[in-house]
Amino acid sequence: MGVNEDFDAMLHDIGACGLYQIRQYTLVAFAIMFSAVSSIGFVFTAAIVPHRCLIGACGDESETSPFTPDWLSEAVPFKSNGQPESCLMFQSLNATICEFERNVQERCYSWVMDGPERTIQTEFSLMCPENEWKLALVGTLNNLGVLIGLPISGFISDRYGRKTALVIALVSAGIFGLLKTLATSYIFFVILEMMEPMFGGNIYGISFILALEMVTPKKRVVGNMVIVFAYAFGNALMGLIAWAARDWRVILWATNAPALLFVLYIWVLPESVRWLMSRGRLGDAKKVVEFAAKLNKADLDKESMKDWQNGQLDRVDTDATGKGDNLWSSLRQVTKSGVLLLRLALCSFCWASVTLVYYGLSLNSVSLGGTENKYLNFISTSLVEAPSYLITWQCMNRLGRRRTLCLTFVASGIACFVNPFVPDNAGAARLPLYLFGKFAITGAFDTVYVFTAEIFPTKLRNSLLGTCSMVGRIGSMLAPQTPLLTKFSKFLPLALFGVVALVAGAVALFLPETKGTSLPVTIKEAEEISKQRKKLRQNQEDIQSDQEATNQII
Repeated sequence: MGVNEDFDAMLHDIGACGLYQIRQYTLVAFAIMFSAVSSIGFVFTAAIVPHRCLIGACGDESETSPFTPDWLSEAVPFKSNGQPESCLMFQSLNATICEFERNVQERCYSWVMDGPERTIQTEFSLMCPENEWKLALVGTLNNLGVLIGLPISGFISDRYGRKTALVIALVSAGIFGLLKTLATSYIFFVILEMMEPMFGGNIYGISFILALEMVTPKKRVVGNMVIVFAYAFGNALMGLIAWAARDWRVILWATNAPALLFVLYIWVLPESVRWLMSRGRLGDAKKVVEFAAKLNKADLDKESMKDWQNGQLDRVDTDATGKGDNLWSSLRQVTKSGVLLLRLALCSFCWASVTLVYYGLSLNSVSLGGTENKYLNFISTSLVEAPSYLITWQCMNRLGRRRTLCLTFVASGIACFVNPFVPDNAGAARLPLYLFGKFAITGAFDTVYVFTAEIFPTKLRNSLLGTCSMVGRIGSMLAPQTPLLTKFSKFLPLALFGVVALVAGAVALFLPETKGTSLPVTIKEAEEISKQRKKLRQNQEDIQSDQEATNQII
């Protein structure tokens, strides 16, 4: 029996859900919450603040003047949605008298804001519709930074360890987040916005792998539920902070300053045992296992570990070729396996689809209601993720990963696609339908993370999960641009999300089922997951047949 099999057996002896796992998941949960706050903060820091022309002749004194005074319709044209034009006013007949020529419109260069909210739009004078693309670009550049940084993060994680990569990502994200508060121009801000996720954009992925590798197959879904609950709470916390602060600099300080404390993880967060074993560091792995057994008060059979020492790569039951240390060598190995190459392509498409719909629904939620409602809408679309995780957990356990992924994609696609066709006299149904779409796509996101981590071998797992996440960033890069589609039709973004989700649901059916299987260590094991699943099912049928035969004899 190889050391990897030894460890799989040890996990049951250590305890699947003891004090060690609780400690590990608590530490990881704080990192996940920061990841949520950091990845979606641009929704509020680069938000569009409703504004109108400042009319000094009618009594406006500053940007804080009343937004909708009684005389406003005489001075400013209104849009079809009942809101005043942001940068147009009727031609003034007298600089000191509130009189206007309503047949002639002119542009203004000073504004009154609707409420106390202040974003980079107000800071850098990005007013008027022609500048909205600059605000949408902030989210796209944020996700571009993630795309650029994922290979770097994958390399650090696989070469130097999950813990090292996580600490670097957390502290770097916090530092760049604080540096953004010093931005004196739009260009300076967006450069920092892109650099922040370049160094800290893979926090969720690293945390997920770090937590997943220390639980038994039956407890993986439970462990993942803890992680995704933390992410949902982090999103809701972001909405609450933005609601309370209403100022982009205060938001950045409140969300990023605490991240500097993550440097303490160097001393308090244990390294992944599976990673240590994959590097031949059996002595270090032994220390972590013994520490876990001590915390869980478990009686561990140390006989199988008595000669574990560092530098024993020859004892590791993996492809001990020295490859698999980074994204590019991982991809080279995958190209030699047609099964894994097809699987990588299918997973990548599912990732791009789920990120487009998930982030698209989150970003567009702030436009569902008025200025005050946008915070409640964002928090609602965040909290609706929590029950989604509970139901998805049950579905993954009972229906399996593949069916769950397909059903959640299809359910979200139907909800999004149907939403635009709800009659105006039944408009109250649109918000519940919208929330159900987010509910379902959250389940798909949850499932695709578990699914992807379970179908690739240990030494390539983090790099290939990073590859899928990297391709998925295509969807999250496009998501911030989808609100601009409302200029053509307010329902066009939802129709797009619906079509993409339905196609991804069909693609998910071509992936292998992994329910109940052990994490594959080698490429060969990963290729034969379907055989392992069939063998597992056959064993269950044999056990059931034996039980029935025994019952008949009795």
